[in-house]
Amino acid sequence: MAKLCVRIKPNDHPTDATLTPLRTQPGDVVCIMGDSHIFSEAERNCGHYRFINVPGTGEDELANLVQTVNDSDGMIIKRRGFRLDPAILNNVTWSGKTTATKTEIGLITIAVP
Repeated sequence: MAKLCVRIKPNDHPTDATLTPLRTQPGDVVCIMGDSHIFSEAERNCGHYRFINVPGTGEDELANLVQTVNDSDGMIIKRRGFRLDPAILNNVTWSGKTTATKTEIGLITIAVP
């Protein structure tokens, strides 16, 4: 089973707005961990993340959710190329969801503008 750590709070750079695209934003999958991983109490309780279990799915099957967007020189220009739609993550159906299928995740995955 894959476990997604999804950012739900804004993460703007504190002093340089041009660096904000290099930071994870609401809807971005911060990391994908395996079934045995236990997120720390600080991670679980800080209010910046939502954790979603995806049973029957390996970490590699969702790897596109953590890929960066690079320029032709290999420099990161966006932290993520895809995110889970923040509007859907916050709607009534998804707001309390802690388990989803790979298909459900796919249905709310959008390209980062």
